[in-house]
Amino acid sequence: MSTYESLKGLKVKYLSADTSGDRLQEGEIFYNSSDFSLKSHIAVAAWSSGGSLGTGRYALAQGTGGTVTAALAVFGRATTGATEEYNGTGWAVGGTGNTARYGGAKFGTQTAAVAAGGKNGGTKDNVEEYNGSSWTEVNDYSGTDRGYLAGFGTLTAGVICGGSTASPDTWYNETEEYDGTNWTNGGNLNTARSNGHATTGLLTAGLTFGGTTPSLTTKTEEYNGTAWTESGDMNTARSNLAGSGTQTAALAYGGLTPPATTATEEYNGSTWTTSTATLSTGIARNSSAGSAASTGLSFGGNPPGISTTEEYNVSTSTITGAAWASGGNTNDRTGGRINFGTQTAAMSGGGLYVPNPGYTNESTTEEYNGSSWSEGGNMPADKGRGAGFGVLTAGVACGGTQGNTTVNSTYEYDGSSWTAGGNMNVGRKYQAGFGILTAGAVCGGNGSPGNRTETEEYDGSSWTTSGALNTARETSDAAGGTQTAGIVFGGENPGTDKLTNSEEYNGTAWTEGNDLNTATKRNSGGGTSVPTTLSLGGQSATYGPGTAQVEQYNGTSWVTSAAMATARSQIGKTQGNSASALVNNGNNASDAYIVTTEEFTGETTAANAAKTIDFD
Repeated sequence: MSTYESLKGLKVKYLSADTSGDRLQEGEIFYNSSDFSLKSHIAVAAWSSGGSLGTGRYALAQGTGGTVTAALAVFGRATTGATEEYNGTGWAVGGTGNTARYGGAKFGTQTAAVAAGGKNGGTKDNVEEYNGSSWTEVNDYSGTDRGYLAGFGTLTAGVICGGSTASPDTWYNETEEYDGTNWTNGGNLNTARSNGHATTGLLTAGLTFGGTTPSLTTKTEEYNGTAWTESGDMNTARSNLAGSGTQTAALAYGGLTPPATTATEEYNGSTWTTSTATLSTGIARNSSAGSAASTGLSFGGNPPGISTTEEYNVSTSTITGAAWASGGNTNDRTGGRINFGTQTAAMSGGGLYVPNPGYTNESTTEEYNGSSWSEGGNMPADKGRGAGFGVLTAGVACGGTQGNTTVNSTYEYDGSSWTAGGNMNVGRKYQAGFGILTAGAVCGGNGSPGNRTETEEYDGSSWTTSGALNTARETSDAAGGTQTAGIVFGGENPGTDKLTNSEEYNGTAWTEGNDLNTATKRNSGGGTSVPTTLSLGGQSATYGPGTAQVEQYNGTSWVTSAAMATARSQIGKTQGNSASALVNNGNNASDAYIVTTEEFTGETTAANAAKTIDFD
């Protein structure tokens, strides 16, 4: 008689809860001693949100291009040759292509990729190779110049197929193979197709499906390195779709049926099955990555030129992507506020409002309890455009302006009232702050005679000058961490309207860190440590409205995260961190002061509910 372990390689466990801890996988059986049941975990297919593209776009290069944790977004419409790289959490800027284009083909990995063909003022036959940092022009492919083709394979063994030309519209069945240097003709498709047909696989085991012929098609074909063979049709005809996986285990998602669809289909090497998992919204002209049927990545697409990214997983765990939700509105409509605390215990005070004409500073404060704002004690004097750090019951507001005068005053908050603290050595506004009441710091800002580099540290009673920033900056209350391990990022200085660079502080000196993906000023930021820091909103134009962009620092580099629902700048310091944060007030996309609050929750993973085994 065989045991369960000998059959499945798994032991039946005796547990008091539905999570095994060391091993969570489908097929594992355990006895729950709390409810006296035999149970097993089951795998569930689902899409979850990922970090948004830095640049919204559609008609990106189509085909294979990395994995879910190392993907490549190549070119696309409404871009200038932009490339972005995904690390499983968010996107970062990659090298810029030599020829801007859309509707081309791609294949390879994040660090060894090929982009071929496409359209931009006519169809293209030029080819570029990517090495993980830059693009290089290589030999053109040998077939007809065309757009809306697709590709699969590796840098040294890749394939492009299909596509079309305009004026007059012509669909092609051509296939070309790449050996890392030269192109040769491969076997023709049985059905000429274009307009976003999807591809997966390798040179000797490739797959194409969907697109237009010129009508919408369900047809699937497999390539063996020499010839194409028709296989099982998709369940739904669609064009402008995305796909990932292998020849025998593939996914198809999105596309036009029309309209744009959320549907996902799974391929097992012969037939397609409609998945229960659907995209959050109908998307077409999206692109993809992924090397298995259990994982996939969809990004970009219409409508029009979106930055949305979604991850597909078949797992015994439920993944919930990072997201923003509405919180309670503040009582005051201001910008440039001074903030500190956490998502559920925050203080926001001072700031600016515009009675018209001119700007007026505020002395009022408000406290947040995780759902609503209530009035707190007033500051001893009006204060706007300053910096804050600390927690709700032990926080600091310092510098900024009173009327039109830049000040060096410091106020301390104990959860109910304010008292005067020690004055800073240099009066300044638009500076950044980080740390706690008894071990905090500020850096940068604007004060006579201009933008500053000085750092000052606070010990709960007095300020001491420390190491200077490498880059003078203002209009950035964007900093996170502690007095001995901090980071500052973005802002502006006289020589550069908007900055991308970040700097890290070790308690003594600043060193250059990696750049933000998007130059910004009047952004917000915060985190309880350097790797938990977020950059939020800001202005991307010289005197433009606020933006909704969000970036997250992982201790090494910046990647995009879920965008805010409301664009905003002049926010004041972010309260919380990359797991749980709060943002309030600021200027919106219409350059008007607002009262809205948003709450951020980082990506979470939890075990699926266990299935009780019914032996009847």
